[in-house]
Amino acid sequence: MSPRRLLTAALVAGIVPTAALAAPDRGEANFTGPLVTPAVNTLPTNTVNVEPYLIHTNTRGWYDGNRDRHAEKPTARQWQVAVPIIYGLTDNISVQLTLNGARTSVGGQHSDGLRMADSLLRVQTRLKAPEADGTGLVLAASIAQRLPTGQYRHLDTNQLNGMGTGEMRTTLALGGQQLHWLDNGHALRWRGQLAWSPAPGRITLRGPNVYGTLTGFHGHAQPGQAWSASAAAEYVLNPRWVLVGEAIWNRASGTRINGRASGHGTYTYPSGHNISLAPAVEYHFSPKVGLIAGVQFSVGGRNTADFVAPQVALNMVF
Repeated sequence: MSPRRLLTAALVAGIVPTAALAAPDRGEANFTGPLVTPAVNTLPTNTVNVEPYLIHTNTRGWYDGNRDRHAEKPTARQWQVAVPIIYGLTDNISVQLTLNGARTSVGGQHSDGLRMADSLLRVQTRLKAPEADGTGLVLAASIAQRLPTGQYRHLDTNQLNGMGTGEMRTTLALGGQQLHWLDNGHALRWRGQLAWSPAPGRITLRGPNVYGTLTGFHGHAQPGQAWSASAAAEYVLNPRWVLVGEAIWNRASGTRINGRASGHGTYTYPSGHNISLAPAVEYHFSPKVGLIAGVQFSVGGRNTADFVAPQVALNMVF
């Protein structure tokens, strides 16, 4: 898989925190939510949650088909701004729009400034609400639609301007979350999600693009299915400080390229998977404003990128 394709696949989209949660009977517990695993509990009606992220992804190598890691020089670096905006349509239904922009640099070359990447529209319905004190299992289902708002083809002048995939990809997910009060008086909240995405439709390709074809190419790409799973835990030290641990698994089927051009025919990028961790720390200025900072980094994979991505986000509830 090309470094450009690997870097695009490493983009983080659809990161969604929950609103702050208080449990007056046992002390105060505030949460922003972990870095990657989306929110499970919905927002109250007419509530808005905005959490701008700043992410610096360093793609430092790749994992081959035997899961062996290889370093890559020069490394590809990308600054990304992600802005998820969530609106509580009802107490049990939330709507989210995530906008993304990025700037990429490799070996002294870079994209033409901060450019728009793909966007995400997500609708979530809560299947089971928490108890009145915030404890109890919470379950939710969601459907998300990736919107190809980022440039992915016609990259004749600068291939680093490719920030999108061209995919109209739909993702179905089921999430669970639960808050526990421990004997030491501290709160522990866990959260998990399973997601599946069927293969999207064919993507028309012309000339240089993020899938690695060159000038004169005419054809299409057919990405395959994708799966993901993540689990996170947030441990409350006090009303202001929270420690976060998170593990993420992503798998994508191969992408088939068909077309005609000199040196190009029909070929397939192999399927791959990636395992990463994302430790973080939260600081809460108030029950409605919190800051989270951490780093997501790969620890294993197959036919995928090896990356490290420090990031920070400000969670605000209105």
